[in-house]
Amino acid sequence: MRKKNAAVPGKISSAKARDISDRYPSPDRSPITIDWQDKFPGKAGHRTWLLPRFSLLIATPLLLTTFLAAQALEFRDDLGHQIRLASCPQRIISLAPNLTEILFALGLNQEIIGVTRYCDYPEEAKNREVVGGLVDLNLEKIRSLKPDLVLGFRGNPRRVIDRLWEQEIPVCVFDSGRTFDDLFTLITRIGQLTCRQESSTSLITTLKQQITAIEKALPPPGQKKRVFLTMYGQGSGLWTCGRDSYLSYLLQRAQAENLASGQKGNWLVYNREKLIKDDPELILILCRSREDFDRARAWFSAQPALQKISAVRGGHFYFLDEDPFSRFAPRLVEAYRQLVMTLYPGPKVGKQ
Repeated sequence: MRKKNAAVPGKISSAKARDISDRYPSPDRSPITIDWQDKFPGKAGHRTWLLPRFSLLIATPLLLTTFLAAQALEFRDDLGHQIRLASCPQRIISLAPNLTEILFALGLNQEIIGVTRYCDYPEEAKNREVVGGLVDLNLEKIRSLKPDLVLGFRGNPRRVIDRLWEQEIPVCVFDSGRTFDDLFTLITRIGQLTCRQESSTSLITTLKQQITAIEKALPPPGQKKRVFLTMYGQGSGLWTCGRDSYLSYLLQRAQAENLASGQKGNWLVYNREKLIKDDPELILILCRSREDFDRARAWFSAQPALQKISAVRGGHFYFLDEDPFSRFAPRLVEAYRQLVMTLYPGPKVGKQ
């Protein structure tokens, strides 16, 4: 629980910074390679897992390849690992909230047996076995659940992923991505890996329809509103999203100018003097509650130096529900709807 006297919005402690990193994973970490020939016999870069039952072969795009050997699907993840699935997985563990959300959205409720403590959406996810956090995973717990597939993301510790492989637990690691197209690709790949191709296609179609409906509210291209997006928290510094963040992509797509779009990275501390100079028209605050938003707004308004900012003088602060914004998952479209509705309020903004 946050302390009620937390004074500075977007100011965070080192622990909070790690939490931000957990909830807003970086899509741009450089690939890591392993010489699997040293660890396992066989062809370098390959480790195959043959599950007990055969399922249909799947035609796969991008890094996915199919082949007619031993009636199996060969899948390459974003770390370069390859696995061979001889059947649809029946016991799945998710090591990231966004992956959990995608799995449930694809109708894999019965197959999901384990999640992290951060996997709280949908509500049903809270009823699954907890295998730790994003970086403090319990390997013994994972092994005891006897999964036939583990899904991870690049933010999970590499040493944990290595241990899972060493213990012959099949694990696929995904990058998060930045754009809606990246999200659709991720959904497609997970759908193919879990034998939910039709569900993934249907989900993507629905999301695209929702995006089309949302964007009817956008004005013709022209002058963009200058926006500073920050996050409520504790510690020091005004944290905002850099150009590599999918949140910066959402702002750009919504025809808003992210003040930090010229700076590298996903999350960075924005200089107070630069904020005054850049003079945002709107200040968007990611919060988990309206109470947090009120505290954040009060902090900005109480700073004499910040009175020079147009958004502060005009009281142009806007609440954004942190939850859908915090995960690269289907609800990112809902986050986009909230953003567009905030920037351009009107009856046209909504779900289809």
